[in-house]
Parts: sequence; structure tokens; C-alpha cells
Amino acid sequence: MHQPDRSDPSEGERERPRRRGCLPAAFAGVLLVALLGVLGFSAWMMQRTMLAPYETLIYPNVCVLEENLGGLTPEQASDRLERVFANRNAGDLILSDGHQIWRVPWSEAGMRLDADATAQQALGAGRGQGWRTLVEMWLGDSLDSAPVFTIDAQATRRALERLAPEIYDPPRDATLELHGDQVVTTESRPGRELDIDATAEKVVNTVTHLGPDYPFAPTFRQVQPRIVDVSATREATEELLQRRIHITALGENEGQVFAWEWTLGRDTVCSWLRVEEQHEEPGYSVSIDKEAVRDTVERLAAEPASDDWGFPTDRTTRQVLSAFEAGGGEVEVELIPPPRIYVVESGDRLTLIAAKFGMPPGLIAEANRGIDLNQLYVGQQLVIPHQDVLWPHPPVPGKRIVISIPEQRLRAYENDQLLYDWPCSTGIEDSPTYTGDFQILSKEELAYASQWDLQMPHFLSVYRAGGDTHNGIHALPLTGNGQRVFWSLGTRGSYGCIVLGVEEAETLFEWAELGVPVTIE
Repeated sequence: MHQPDRSDPSEGERERPRRRGCLPAAFAGVLLVALLGVLGFSAWMMQRTMLAPYETLIYPNVCVLEENLGGLTPEQASDRLERVFANRNAGDLILSDGHQIWRVPWSEAGMRLDADATAQQALGAGRGQGWRTLVEMWLGDSLDSAPVFTIDAQATRRALERLAPEIYDPPRDATLELHGDQVVTTESRPGRELDIDATAEKVVNTVTHLGPDYPFAPTFRQVQPRIVDVSATREATEELLQRRIHITALGENEGQVFAWEWTLGRDTVCSWLRVEEQHEEPGYSVSIDKEAVRDTVERLAAEPASDDWGFPTDRTTRQVLSAFEAGGGEVEVELIPPPRIYVVESGDRLTLIAAKFGMPPGLIAEANRGIDLNQLYVGQQLVIPHQDVLWPHPPVPGKRIVISIPEQRLRAYENDQLLYDWPCSTGIEDSPTYTGDFQILSKEELAYASQWDLQMPHFLSVYRAGGDTHNGIHALPLTGNGQRVFWSLGTRGSYGCIVLGVEEAETLFEWAELGVPVTIE
């Protein structure tokens, strides 16, 4: 029968080894705790032994701006900092925009080392930073302590004002130029200038709270260029360069027709254009140089094969300008045929020859320099200028003036209707008014005849009598002292001009423009 209180020997044997292992494990734990206690006590004793002398001293190898203050009291450290940095530029205020760096000595920027505060900060260096830091310090590694600065805001501002021109980056205006027949432009670019107030405030606040030991990013203000965009002028210039002028010059002489043609394109037009910078209103303007157009016409005038042909330079220049300003197109030029040759006949005198051709004697005389026109002989050859020299302006359509020497009357017509009919006075027999087909050449409110010391109000030049002398239509003249010269109109009484009453002359002066045809018969 089984006995419940008896134990299986094998089970007892298994329990006994487990009870024997508890004692060594407990003993090992006790030993570990004791060892840690000993180590902690030793460390505490070492710390007391090593650090106790430095309770009021700066830890070894604590440096401020490379100056070792280890082992000094704050007062001693402050004195040393004062001595060392009294005549030493400790560093620079650094400004950087990421591409360039500008430096200003701390002393110029108004920053001064606060020796007392710096020494107190050095006293705290390394404390509470752990054993590793302490061991490294004791083994010779230095520990940098940041200096403490005070800053003079006004000095900082003055330093930035001195630095501002160096930092200033000027704006770049847009430009436009003509290089040959090409329009060349550059784009504008904004500039920048130092915002002194904002930058000074940033420096003062940062130095006051964090110190000066890193670059400051300046604050800038954008500076706009004076000329921002030239695209409109560029387009206008390009449009002008695209214009074309086609000139056809025609002339007929003795039944033979002569013709020349030119097409003036971009390569010629570019020499006429002037691109200029405007100052009152920033930008560029493009204009047409009339003298350059005239130079082109004069060059063309030299091209016809016969030098005897006359090229109406003034008229053609006006026509080319008019066509160009209208967008380009056709210009027709009527060439002046070579001068006519007249063979003197029996009984000829200069005045008779002039009347025969409707050409003032003075112009015939100019064309025959070196010939004594008072001693003509039969068979002698004279050059008679072509009639076109009397018509430099395009005729004005719908208006004309007719002067009758026999009737001593001036009549003005508009659209073939008689508008004015007035008595006048033409030249006396010794200084006659010449007959022919002319036109109004110029207008002058008060012309002066130096030969007779007379003033001629409302003067309309009709023809050049020779040299600088012009005959024309004007009011009753004034003497040099301003007295009006009166005579009976309707009879000859002038030295070659056509004289009207004062009101009549003023009316005609206002009505007639350059180019109005004038026939004297």
C-alpha cells in the first residue's frame, strides 16, 4: 500500500542543488553594490579633491578669444582681458549676402568687450557639463567661452553709413542702340542699397543677445532703374527700318528721256535714324535726321551719267521725308535738263534775252560768269538756266497770283475764281519788274532792303534777281526812321518789287503759302 508521506528519492535529489545556488548570487549582488558605492565615493572624493580649489576660480584651459583664463578669479580674468584687449582689435563685424563678405572692426562698429561679464561667463564654463568635459579640460583640451559685448547703436549706424557705398549695387537701365541696321537692347536690372536703419537694428539686437561671432545678413532696399523698359521704342525703330522708299528720277531733253531708279531700304534708312536717351521723361526716342536724308539725296544726285542734269535736291529731300513719314512709298523726281544755250542775235540785250526766256537777268549773269553781258556780240553763246530753278517748291494747287504790268494790277485766284483784284505798283523803267512764271519762295513779316535802307512789310519773295537780292510782293515800304513811303498805286514806282496797300499786302501775306504760282506778264 502506498504511503503518501514518503518521498521519491529522485525528487529530493533534484531540489537540493537549486537551494545551494541562491547564496552565491546574492553574495555577488552585495559585492556589486559595495563596489559601486566605493567607486561613487572615490569619484566624489576625487571631485572634492580636484574641483574644490576651483569653486571661485575659472576651470583650467577655459579660453576667451584665444586667451587662457584657467585658474583665475573673475576679477583677475577681467583685469587680464582689459589689459590684453585694450589695444587689440579682437575681431570683425561680418556682413555677408551669401556671395560677398564685408568686414568692419568691432571697435569701429561700436562693439566693446565687457570684461566683467565675460569673466563671469568664463567662470561658469565647464560647470555642470559632465565628467568627460572636465577630464578633457584637465588633460589640456581648451574650452572656449564666448565673450560678452556691449554695443553703441550710433557707432554701429555710422559704420554702416561708411560701408553703404561699398555695398551699393547700382541699378542697370534698359538701353537701346542702333548698330548699323540692327537694333540692340539690354534689359534693365534693379539695384540694391543697404537699409542702414534695419541692418543697424538687427546688429544691435543680435549682438546684445547672442554676440557677434557669426555673419550678419544685411537688409537691402531695392533701387529701381530709371529706364525700365524700351520695348515700345524698339518696336517703333524696327517699324521705321522696315520702310522702303522707291525713287524714280525722270528727265527729258531734246526729245530724249532719261530715267534713274533707286530703292532705299534698311541699310540706308538706318543712317537716317537717331536714337537718343530722354532725360525729362526716362526712356529713348527715335527721330529722323533731315540732314542725313539730304546727304542721301545728294549722293543720289551725283549718280546720273550726265553732270549737266540738275537734280532738285531740296525738293527731293522734302518728298522723301514726306513719303517716309507716311510709311514709305514712291517718290517721283523731275530732273532739271542741262542748261539751255542761246546764241546772241543782232539787237539782243540782256534784258531782252531775259524777257524772252522769263528768266531774271541776274540769274543769267550768274550762269555766265566771265562774260561781259553789256558787250554782247552776234553769235556769242550764253547759258540760260532752266526754268525749274525758279520753282524749288511743289506748286500749290488751286491758288495762283497774276500781276499785269500794263494794267498795274494784282489778281489772286482760288479754284479758278477771282478772289482779290487790287491796284499795285511795279518797277520803274530803270529797275523793272521781270516777267515770267514764278512762285512764292519765302515769307518774311518785315524784310529789309539794305541798298535803299527801306523796310518792306509782309514780304513775299517771288524770284531771286541775283546774288542775295530777291524781288517780291510787299506793302508800302517804311524808311529807316519808320516813316511810311506813299505814292499813287496803279503806277510804276518801285525798284522791281510789286507794291500793294498796307491792308491788301497783309491779306495776301496770310492767304499765300510757299509754292503758290505767280505769273508776271
